[in-house]
Amino acid sequence: MIFKGHRLSLTHLVFYISISIICLQLRSVWKQSSPGHFLSHSRRSWSFDADLHSNVHTLSNEKCDAAFPKLYYSLDKAAKRRNGRKVHVQDIEIAKGRCMLRVMIYQGELFVVNSGQPEQCYVTNGNERERILGTLAQMDRALTSSPSSDPSIPDIEFSLSLDDLPRRSKGDGTFFGYTRQESREYDDIWLIPNYAYWSWNYTHAPSWNSIRREIQDVEKSVPWEKKDPRVVWRGKVKMAKLRSELVRISLGKSWSDIKPVVINDAKDKHTKDVMNLRDFCGYKFTVQTEGTSYSGRLKYLQLCRSAMITHPLEWQEFHTHLMRLSGPDINYIEASSNFGNLESAMDYYTKHDTEAKEIANNSYETFARRYLTPAAVTCYWRRLFWTWSSVQGFKPELYTRDSKGNKVMRATPWTAFAANWPKDPSQIP
Repeated sequence: MIFKGHRLSLTHLVFYISISIICLQLRSVWKQSSPGHFLSHSRRSWSFDADLHSNVHTLSNEKCDAAFPKLYYSLDKAAKRRNGRKVHVQDIEIAKGRCMLRVMIYQGELFVVNSGQPEQCYVTNGNERERILGTLAQMDRALTSSPSSDPSIPDIEFSLSLDDLPRRSKGDGTFFGYTRQESREYDDIWLIPNYAYWSWNYTHAPSWNSIRREIQDVEKSVPWEKKDPRVVWRGKVKMAKLRSELVRISLGKSWSDIKPVVINDAKDKHTKDVMNLRDFCGYKFTVQTEGTSYSGRLKYLQLCRSAMITHPLEWQEFHTHLMRLSGPDINYIEASSNFGNLESAMDYYTKHDTEAKEIANNSYETFARRYLTPAAVTCYWRRLFWTWSSVQGFKPELYTRDSKGNKVMRATPWTAFAANWPKDPSQIP
């Protein structure tokens, strides 16, 4: 029996059923559009856009892999060379007066275990401050920008060389370095980005992204057809014999704007020939030369939409495996070891301008627009941390006991180190 006031009509019944169906449909739509579902879909459809993502440091591991699939070659090789052998504490020890740092990542925070007095070592140009802070700052940014969707960076401890000749810092052991050669002597050196990917004021590059942006503006305003058709180079000839040969064979040639430079000597005639890094991009052809070991100029030349010419490189950097000498992705021109064939190369490419332009475009798209972006550098650091953890054979300890049995930190937080270097933060009242 249904009371009169509560009797349901057919119309009401249909209405309630319809509302229930609509609610179920809305619930289904909400589930599909929830953050988890959206992220899963976005990861599948996401692709790297240089105009949007070049300076984004929060890319997930998955997006890093999608954006920079060819970036981690040197890390994979370094781990493979271990052949299952673990790195132990004694392998990363450093001595005072060496151009090295011993560093720890503990619960996502960066610490300096031992600075080894690098200000007293033999770093070229005496720019140890730029090298130390620029390298550590990149690590810290990679840590602090790691997205919460990724697993936490593991606890690791390692050493790194600040020297252009990494084996001069430490004859044996396993550590990170800016450069290495392809020989057994360097098997235990893991490549890291150079400090200038943070800042290198010596070259008037206050930040890596600022000089990228300025060069990009130059490239937009000066198309290939309006670039100087000559080949350009500036540098100190005393650093390597091949540099003297480069200057000698190009002297007085119509295709050449190659000149030696002398810095900080107003009396020398070559002082006036110093060029700003940005100006090199106004030429169709640039020259790369090594010096003490690798040359810091390489990455800057690769920011240009220019055809770069280099002798066979002896020193590797973390990205040099991406250089292509032939095929559809060719992105540089290789000269002989003493540049003896430079004139014939210039003669050929001057007559085959389309080929030179293709090389320049390939280089620009590979390096300036993808693999040398700030985003790529940060992704490389995070992959380095994970790859190193896979070969680490010990557990880093942040705390130890002093002579009185008190629990003390055995490392200095990066924040205190950066604020006070070269003073010891523990000695500041």
